[in-house]
Amino acid sequence: MAKVKDIWNRVRALFTNSWLMAAVMALIVTLFALWYGAAWSLLIALPLVYDYYVGHHLAKLHRKLYDKYLWWRVVYAVWCALFFSLVVAIIIDMLLFRWEVSFLLLFAVVMAYALWNELKRQTKVYVWIYGWVHAILFATVVATLIQLYWFQMFVIPTGSMESTLLAGDYILVNKVSYGPRVPMTPLSFPFVHNTMPMNDSKSSFSTMWQRDYRRLAATDKVERGDVVVFNFPEGDTVVLEMPAVSYYQLLRDRNYGSSVAERRRTLAERYTVVARPLDKKENYIKRCVAVAGDMMQLVDGQVYCNGVIEPAIPEKQYYYVNELTGKPLKMGMDASLGGYAELPVRDSELGAYSDTTRYRISKIGDSVRGGLIPHTGRGDSALWSLDNFGPVWVPKAGESIALNEETMAMYGRCIEVYEGHTLQQRDGQVYVDDMPTDSYTFEQDYYFMMGDNRHGSLDSRFWGFVPEDHIVGKASYIWFSVDPYEGGIRWERMFTSIK
Repeated sequence: MAKVKDIWNRVRALFTNSWLMAAVMALIVTLFALWYGAAWSLLIALPLVYDYYVGHHLAKLHRKLYDKYLWWRVVYAVWCALFFSLVVAIIIDMLLFRWEVSFLLLFAVVMAYALWNELKRQTKVYVWIYGWVHAILFATVVATLIQLYWFQMFVIPTGSMESTLLAGDYILVNKVSYGPRVPMTPLSFPFVHNTMPMNDSKSSFSTMWQRDYRRLAATDKVERGDVVVFNFPEGDTVVLEMPAVSYYQLLRDRNYGSSVAERRRTLAERYTVVARPLDKKENYIKRCVAVAGDMMQLVDGQVYCNGVIEPAIPEKQYYYVNELTGKPLKMGMDASLGGYAELPVRDSELGAYSDTTRYRISKIGDSVRGGLIPHTGRGDSALWSLDNFGPVWVPKAGESIALNEETMAMYGRCIEVYEGHTLQQRDGQVYVDDMPTDSYTFEQDYYFMMGDNRHGSLDSRFWGFVPEDHIVGKASYIWFSVDPYEGGIRWERMFTSIK
């Protein structure tokens, strides 16, 4: 027993050795700085790592200044009280209020209490809370770095990816696969996306500081068949009362007015309309069916890229009708609808309907023709449907298209919104950034995304292409799953890979 205890003490001493800890941390910091492309930061970071674990010069200097100068003690007290107040006031406000003006009053009260303790006395209660504040801050910083640059957890809210992913699945999204994006809106509340907890009307970020798009080194690239998480391309403007509906879809709804300008005014008067930066748009998850440079087409619901049919997806599903009876092929209880309803059929289930004397099945997607890109209702695209769509070329960086009425309708949003140029047509001439031209060269890659629930998914067929700078990561695993309608854990789905 004494020998085991001695070995344990030696191991513990090894892993608490200041030089070893400094070396390990220096290696981690160096690798991250090189990966991030900020090698210059090592001039600051490495001396700080050495001093924190080995030298302790800054700690000694702080103690000397703290004991000798009153002004230093006051500055340090304000600094400590500030962080204490931010953490404590935010937690209290989230639990008791709804993150409105009450926070300012609460923050002032907590700040006064913390500053009094820092300057005059430190009660046991304050010291105990302060210890928790330090633990929370450290955990927040570490978890935020992991979430930003390694992986992030998401929950599936809808059935657009059924049956590959179900509403209530908690998934792990690998950001390293496609390269993590450097935060474009750095001033943001941790662990939430674009609104504060318990208050969907309050933004969780500030646009006072914005950075250009930049992506770090990746281990892979987006390929056909990948299940991808991305920022909703049309999510730059949102009606808070209808967050699941695209603002641009509402602008096409004539119930709000006869012209786009009138509909825009009507929406602004009736609802709360907010703008969001790129990385704070809602997160969507779909399957990539076509990558940059592909010629994509849907024929009777089957995707063809460059003339080649997509690989089989067993969990992909459609709604069918039995033409012999004129009724839906499958009916049953749908918990999401709260009753008996028409149900989709997975590709893997089609063998059960092979008896041609009882079934003659056809997909119903051909009856859905409205609202598809390019939203003109003219030309060949007016005949496109959910199941027969295209052909459509997916834009690729460095490749050009001729600019005419048809291509401007299809790719105009890519040019104007995603690549930041002005696009006009005057007197038969096309202008890009007020320069006459007859072609345009794309600056980034784009992707065509579709849900595996092919007749129950709002995807690229409705809102267009996904720019490369909107890509968040690759959906890798389901780590937890709970049925949101009937309750209970779906044990069989836990710790399964996403294919």
